[in-house]
Amino acid sequence: MSSVDEDDRPATVDSPALDRWPTYTLDHTIEAVGSDGSQCTVYPSNAPEDRRLTAWITATDDAFVAIDEIR
Repeated sequence: MSSVDEDDRPATVDSPALDRWPTYTLDHTIEAVGSDGSQCTVYPSNAPEDRRLTAWITATDDAFVAIDEIR
């Protein structure tokens, strides 16, 4: 899955807050862990499979907040 269209270039976003840093297309994988949890791993979409071991961030299911809770 991809957060935006597949592309190797940074995504173009019209937001002054994001002008300081480049933005990139990301992919993610959600996996069941043990009997009571899951984790989401996010990595650059253009990272080769062997580089995904070093170009990623993972969060467990208790690290996420429902969007309704932050509005």
